[in-house]
Amino acid sequence: MTGCRRSMMKALSGLAVATLLLAAGCAQTVPPPTLHVLSPVAAEGAAAPGSPTAARGPAVGIELANIPEYLDRPEIVSRTSANTLQVSQGSRWGERLQVNVTRVVAQNLRSLLPSDQVFVLPLRRTEPLDYTVALDISSFERNADGVVVLNAYWTVLDGKTEAERAGARVNYSEPAGEDAESIVAAMNRTLNALSRDIAAGIKRPARR
Repeated sequence: MTGCRRSMMKALSGLAVATLLLAAGCAQTVPPPTLHVLSPVAAEGAAAPGSPTAARGPAVGIELANIPEYLDRPEIVSRTSANTLQVSQGSRWGERLQVNVTRVVAQNLRSLLPSDQVFVLPLRRTEPLDYTVALDISSFERNADGVVVLNAYWTVLDGKTEAERAGARVNYSEPAGEDAESIVAAMNRTLNALSRDIAAGIKRPARR
């Protein structure tokens, strides 16, 4: 009887060790997710933020971008058909896409205007804003044709009267591969194009 017990104990101990080794092996084969962010691109010849030229720029407030709820999630989303979405495996956004988009547009405008007085709203300020920028994004993902599409409507409002100074419904597209890095790079290019159009709208003479 004692021999049977010892055999059973050895068998159970061996099973436990094997289970732990298997679990450790599985844990090692699942790498941590790769994090991605959209990044600003400085305009050629633009004054650096903080320089005397940039300091004379307009005071601009950027409202938090409005994006579809299906995009505002940790995974990078692609469209496989008109009605089907696919989330990335092993790739994630480093921060909320809504926040990332707003921050990048603000940073781009600081270089494109140039101005070191571009802020993400809401922000407590005693000085009035010259302009307020609102951004409504209806789609911002790679589609089934392998193209990243950014559809949006942007407006620039006068900081004093809140009258619309400029605005447009826009569509940008950039080819992208199937990997997350290629998709994010293409998204970056479309967002930079959008930033350039908004900056041009701010610089444009007021409508009469």
